[in-house]
Amino acid sequence: MRLYPIYQVDVFTNELFKGNPAAVVTAERFFSCKKMQAIAAENNLSETAYVVARADGDYDLRWFTPTHEVDFCGHATIATAHVLISKMSKPTPVNFYTKVGCLQVSPTNKGYEMCAPAFPMHNIKLTERVSTTFSKLPTSAWHSRKNIFLMFPNSDEVANFKPNFSAIKALSSQKGVDDGIIIMASGDGEFAKYDFVSRYFVPAFGINEDPVTGSNHASLAPFWGKRLGKSTMHAYQASTRGGGLIVRLAQDRVYITGQAITYMQGELYLP
Repeated sequence: MRLYPIYQVDVFTNELFKGNPAAVVTAERFFSCKKMQAIAAENNLSETAYVVARADGDYDLRWFTPTHEVDFCGHATIATAHVLISKMSKPTPVNFYTKVGCLQVSPTNKGYEMCAPAFPMHNIKLTERVSTTFSKLPTSAWHSRKNIFLMFPNSDEVANFKPNFSAIKALSSQKGVDDGIIIMASGDGEFAKYDFVSRYFVPAFGINEDPVTGSNHASLAPFWGKRLGKSTMHAYQASTRGGGLIVRLAQDRVYITGQAITYMQGELYLP
């Protein structure tokens, strides 16, 4: 048996048991896909990140949900940077090479800032099936990175929405929708201090509701930035755990900032 370090970090929060938890596994090389998927299923968190140091001082990074490998995960990227910087004293900024290109993370006085590509959202027809699944609340719909984004009338409707996960999972069989559904609204009422609010349902990937999703904000930030006429915004993901993010636009990049706190540190025993 060999021992490998493993950490669990809560991201987009400075409080334990809030934000989005991610597991981080460090190793000299990636395990087989089968083994990485089995570990992620055992952890049963939104994502487990696997990080491997490169000869040039940067890192290769991959992420797995309990059922799938994904091409981009923001909160687990920040969790990995948090581990490398705060637990292993690695120099900054930290560069991760991933399926969506290089993601750079730098510590700031507000947490960790991740530089990611900006992904456009395209307006699509709001179908009766989608409208019915979401209690006739959506007013319009968009598509980005195999997700559907639904506009709700206000942030309270987003926060109080009671999802039917079986019905939402069935929507993933639609052409072009392989991941999940985001509901969103401008910040108002209880959430007036935020520019926009969202939630993310992705039962097809073994996650009924992702607590706080960094990758979605690479699509949400340019959309809301154009809509609100802002380059820097405060966002909130209104899941049960909840979490806040700062997003900043610069040309074709989105800078996503969030805090992180270590919950657990241990070792994997693997053959």
